[in-house]
Amino acid sequence: MSGREGTATTTRCVSSIREVPRALWDEKVAQGHPFKSAAFLACLEEAFPERKFAYVVVSRGEDVVGLAVVTEERLDLTLMLPRAMGVVAAAVRKVLPRFLTLGLGMVGTFETAQRHWWYDARALSEEDFARALLAACDAACTDSALLLVRDFMEDVPDDVRLESWFLGRGFQRVANHPLAVVRLDGLSSEAHLQRLKRKSRQNLRKQLRDAEALGLRVERVRPYRHLLDECYPLYLQVHEGASEFKRPPFPRAFFESLEDRLPDSSSLLTLRAKDGALLGFILTGTSGDIHNPFLIGLDYARTQGTPAYYVLLWREVEEGARRGCRSVDLGLTSYFVKQTLGAELEGMTMAARVQSAWLRPLLNPLLPLLLGEKQPEEREKFRPGAEEARPQPHTSRAA
Repeated sequence: MSGREGTATTTRCVSSIREVPRALWDEKVAQGHPFKSAAFLACLEEAFPERKFAYVVVSRGEDVVGLAVVTEERLDLTLMLPRAMGVVAAAVRKVLPRFLTLGLGMVGTFETAQRHWWYDARALSEEDFARALLAACDAACTDSALLLVRDFMEDVPDDVRLESWFLGRGFQRVANHPLAVVRLDGLSSEAHLQRLKRKSRQNLRKQLRDAEALGLRVERVRPYRHLLDECYPLYLQVHEGASEFKRPPFPRAFFESLEDRLPDSSSLLTLRAKDGALLGFILTGTSGDIHNPFLIGLDYARTQGTPAYYVLLWREVEEGARRGCRSVDLGLTSYFVKQTLGAELEGMTMAARVQSAWLRPLLNPLLPLLLGEKQPEEREKFRPGAEEARPQPHTSRAA
């Protein structure tokens, strides 16, 4: 493959983020997101040793002009089925280890969102990068029956154009969960609160009053390793109760590794009852521009019917505003509450393809139905007149 102006372009895959230029990755791929950084990916590699990581490095001469992360793993299909099927599958897997599993290759990871690649458009054409990325996927994902390229942001022209390239080569467009993002861009939390529609403001203020009456207390903690004995069981409660985006749980060691590798960027927001008992927490990452409440734990028995979830999320919005972050990334699912707090939903799509050339004509047309996520209802979030003052969505470019 050759780049522009005749300079040779080469592509290689490495198995660890430690072999990738860290500063370039953090600037170009993570784009300042604390939980897409090289340090975060190193934590993922340790947390999921059974998962194959392949980092695509495209070079032109001595210069790196393209980067991406590709993963491959066996997807446990019982996570999407009734719990009883998991019990049956566990017994069958003693004889057939791959029973009800699917080999899945992916540009990206299950724990991160938005685009998982970058290329320098001044040095590399979009088509050359896309060809290099697809070739790297085919080479790295040798055990995959299905290949996903994710995520393409619906409002970013560069993403739409690159997605079209894949759609023209046997991939199907599949709807992913949208990303819930509170756009602050310099607003204080009070200014953000004032631009919410009246019903949302009233609802939030009632939740905060109720929390005060119950004696609920929030505290941001860093370092937080000493709290994991309390926190990790609450995380498992939420994980076991999840009905959407079901995945294997993070091991406890992931929390410890994250504190070690991101001591200044990660923290815990804890919620305690009047008697001091831990009711919930959020594991959060913060950079200069982005505040990301990432994992939550709740004591369901004690928080049901309380404003615990509203309080935790709103305090995270307040923290993002206090630290001058451009946005608060509230992630996926639970969209009703997040929109109440002023989150906008950013549409994301994936490109999916059955890897078998024989099965592709039969199964590929079914992928949007089988894999597509139901889209939440878009709610009106801001009061009349606040629309013009609302910060415009940030769009990232290839270079």
